[in-house]
Amino acid sequence: MPCAVGKPSGIAHAIEVRGNLRDMMVSSDPVPALRRLIRYYYQVEAHLVGSHVVQPVPARSPQAIEFMFGTPYAVHRLDRGGVRNAHPITLIGAQTFRRVELVMQGRIDAFTIVFQPGGMFALFSLPAEILTDADFEAEAALGRKLGELERRLGDAVSFADRVRVADEYLCAKRPAFDCISGIANAATEVLLNNGCVRVSELAHNAGLGIRQFERRFRYEIGIPPKLYARIVRFEAALRRKAAAPATQWTDIAQALGYHDQMHMVHDFNRLSGESPTAICGQLDMFVNPEVVSAGRQRQGSYEPGRVIRVGTLGNPWE
Repeated sequence: MPCAVGKPSGIAHAIEVRGNLRDMMVSSDPVPALRRLIRYYYQVEAHLVGSHVVQPVPARSPQAIEFMFGTPYAVHRLDRGGVRNAHPITLIGAQTFRRVELVMQGRIDAFTIVFQPGGMFALFSLPAEILTDADFEAEAALGRKLGELERRLGDAVSFADRVRVADEYLCAKRPAFDCISGIANAATEVLLNNGCVRVSELAHNAGLGIRQFERRFRYEIGIPPKLYARIVRFEAALRRKAAAPATQWTDIAQALGYHDQMHMVHDFNRLSGESPTAICGQLDMFVNPEVVSAGRQRQGSYEPGRVIRVGTLGNPWE
């Protein structure tokens, strides 16, 4: 598919952010040629006056690249202690537990590229497993051309312009041939089924034995397939609660194939360090773009240029 770049192909959705984030988040899909590589873009903009927001980072299935144009987040390490500022450009691997918390204050302006399963591997030939449960200075890991992308994004006057700049850069890196592997397709199947899959069936469909499938899955996706499915199901539970806050956790547990609610609570504690009720209101920065992106996919809605405001943790498709 030709990589034509014009207006952003997805709707840019404004998302009200809870707490002291006074402005908004916006998200957009990439151009059609990148949709198998890039899940979505999102941007956080806020001005925190005399206050701060603590953003937990739970287990997360995708890799991402984050560009920081405002006050750097303070990154608090929970696994081994210590605090540092976020890098100007951060390469973020998949996360399997609550490793860090972000403290946000001052002028917040961050633009993030969130990758589809296998997208980072296809575009940058970087084994995903070396990124897991870590983050890196992205220019050192991916090359200095990323610095030129940072400068162009910083010069852009709007989120829509930043999306266009990112599309152009990533289209230039996109291989001319179909670069989506069977492993990436298997991981996408996990996403489409909210983690409710059998690894044996995925391996069979990929034409691989279980052990070979698990090795290749970890290499390209970053996480063993069973753990990946658990994290995807955890993310699906958060999306369902965010999209329909009145839904009972017992109903969500049943819909997503947990044995019972305590099984879900155990997974939440392992993956986020909190119970479902305690954590669900703390993850706007991660969950809300996922809710909006999932809504666009369900509706097949890729109208360029229109901004839709949705209530915090509300369902934009009701």
